[in-house]
Parts: sequence; structure tokens; C-alpha cells
Amino acid sequence: MNSLSLRARLTILYGALSILAGAVILTLLYLVVQARLDAELTGDSDFRIAALRQRAGQAGEATITAPSGSRISLDDLAEQIRGNEERIRNAALDTLLVRGSGIVLAIGLATAGTGWIIAGRGLRPLDAITATAEQIARSTGRHRDLSQRIALTGHSDDIRRLANAFDAMLETLDHAFDGQRRFVASASHELRTPLALERAVIELEATKATAHPDIVHFADRLLAINTRNTDLVDRLLTLADGGNELTEPIPVDLADVAADVLAHTNTDTLTSARITADLATAPVLGDPILLHQLVRNLVENAVNHNVPGGWIEIGTGTGTGTGTGTGQMYLAIANSGPLLLAHDVNGLFEPFRRGRPDRTRDAGRRGFGLGLTIVKAIADSHHARIIALPRQDGGLDLRITFPAASTSGDGPAGTTP
Repeated sequence: MNSLSLRARLTILYGALSILAGAVILTLLYLVVQARLDAELTGDSDFRIAALRQRAGQAGEATITAPSGSRISLDDLAEQIRGNEERIRNAALDTLLVRGSGIVLAIGLATAGTGWIIAGRGLRPLDAITATAEQIARSTGRHRDLSQRIALTGHSDDIRRLANAFDAMLETLDHAFDGQRRFVASASHELRTPLALERAVIELEATKATAHPDIVHFADRLLAINTRNTDLVDRLLTLADGGNELTEPIPVDLADVAADVLAHTNTDTLTSARITADLATAPVLGDPILLHQLVRNLVENAVNHNVPGGWIEIGTGTGTGTGTGTGQMYLAIANSGPLLLAHDVNGLFEPFRRGRPDRTRDAGRRGFGLGLTIVKAIADSHHARIIALPRQDGGLDLRITFPAASTSGDGPAGTTP
């Protein structure tokens, strides 16, 4: 019943109520006719039998002559009269019940058909609202069109007020997305400018004739970092402007990305966490720069929110374990650290939710609370699912599952809600 459309449920309701009302009326009519027949037939037969007994008594006879010429006793005649009346009564009630039930059923079907037509006309504006909402929901990224409106006309009833409220909501969302696009455009300029100036300064110092070879080598490393940061800014801004939609995903191995991040992670200090890696091939379709930033943020989070002499475990591969479906790729990272509560984990991926001072190993580097938020945005753009659970002895278990890379290379092999 729940799978039926609203129009179908209303039609069934109309028909059922009509049949129920007809059944009640037919039952009452049956009882009234039954009582009337009982009163009329029983009273008439009793009067006739009494008259025959009186005439027979006057004649001193126990029998009377039937219309066929045969003699019959008064008792047998009375029994025949009552039997005939019972058959007449039953035939009349049966006819009323059968024909009345047919009429009630016909009226119920007619009411259901009429209800189907009326419900269709009444729900037509809701179909327009649903079609508009589904069309907007199917469009993503730059193709999302919030300028569509229902613009329902007609009488000012409840459905038209609903349509007007929906149009007002779309208007608000349209303005909000326009504001976001303008902000992204402004942020793009403000972020790219200092990076471009930084690159120019580095190149100027590195190309001086008096530059020491060590300075040139160091400048090359800075230029590589500057290039990576520029690419990252471009991709994050594209991601924000495109509504978490990748434009040109390519095959990427999560194991290679994780290995590169770990190669540039400093673990030489006495208080650094001990990192162990189990990196198996895990090919996915995605953006290598964004995936590099995702792994980097996860590793930095595990390092910063750890305990002195703690540990970090990171792994990649194709798994069928907890939270990983058949054929899906996973990136898992677990670390020691302060004790976390379930409600703490739920808020880790919200923007500007920084860790408590007792959760951060270096109190002077608390960050801005955007690391895991960026992780979630990048994971969403890759149709990946994040599962984060607090460890009983402190720290965090985090697992991200990705759809496997499609053999055709057109896109993810599937999506994960």
C-alpha cells in the first residue's frame, strides 16, 4: 500500500468509503424490509388460519376441501401456508441482498473511477512541483539550474500556497548560490595573487648570477611546493564552484598517493608517532592533486592529534571488510591519541571545528578546523564514504571507501551513498 501513488491511494479510499457507505445502507434496508415482511406475512397468515379453523369448527369437520378437490387437514394447511410465506420472505430478502450488493459494488467502482479523475486533476499541481524538484535534484555542479520556477496559476488554495513557498525557497537558494559563486571568484583572485608573487620572488632569487647552488636547489624545492599549492588552490576552487563535481577524473592508485605523502612526513623527532604502512594497489578514478591533499590532511590530523611516542597505521587496498563493499577500494588510517567520545567524532568533519587543546599534541598548532572538512568535500566529490569510529583506548579509526576505477575510464564504477 505504501508503494502506491497518492492518486491511487485516494482512489482506493474513495471507492472503499463508497462501498462501505453502500454496505451500511444496504444492511439497514435489509433489516427494515425483513421486519416489515415478518410483520405483514405472519399477521396475514395467522388471520387466515384462524378464519379457516373457525369455519371448520362451525361445520364440525377437521378437514377442508383444497382448490384441487382433495381433502386436507387444517394443521397441514397451516404448515403449507407458513412454508409458502417463508419462501416468499426468503426470496424477497435474497433478491434485495444480491441485487443491492451488485448496485453497491457498481456505485463503488463508479465512485473510484470518478475519484481517479478528480484526484488526478487535484494533484496535477503537485506533479508540477515534483517534476521541477526532481529536475533540479538531477542537475549537479555547473549544470544546476535554480532559476526554474513552478509559477502555478489558479485559485489561491493550499496547493498554490505550497507552490509559491517552493518558488520562494528556490529564489533564496538561487541567490545563495550566486553569492557563493561570486565569493569563489573573489577568493580565486585573492589566493592566486600571493602565490604568483611568491613564485616570482623565488624565481628572481634563483636566477641571480651570484646565487649559491644550495640556494638554487632550495629554490627548486620551493617552486615545486608553490606549484603544488597553486594546483591545489585551483582544484579546491574548482571543486567549490562546481558543487563537488570532478571535471576530468583520471586513474589514480591510492597506494602511490599514500606512499608519496608518507615520504614527505617528518617522523624524525623523539615525540613523533611511529608510522606503519600496508599499501596494496587500490586504483580509483579521481583527481590526483585532491586525493594527495585528502591523504595529507588525514596524516597531518593523525600526527597532530596523537600522543608522544604514539603510533599511526595506514593502509590501502581492495577490501570486503567492515564498511567496504565487494570491488571497492579503501583507504584506512588509525592512530593513537586522546580518548574521543561518539559525539566528538560526529563533529570532526564540520567546518571550523578544531580539536580541544587536550587533543592537540602541539598546542601552538591548532589549525583552523578545516582539515577534515576538506577531506569530506574531496571524498564526496569522488563518491566515497567515510566511516570514523573512536578507539576504546583513545585515538581514531577512519576508513574511506571508493568506487573501483571503471574499465572504460568514463567514470566511477558506482557510487556510495
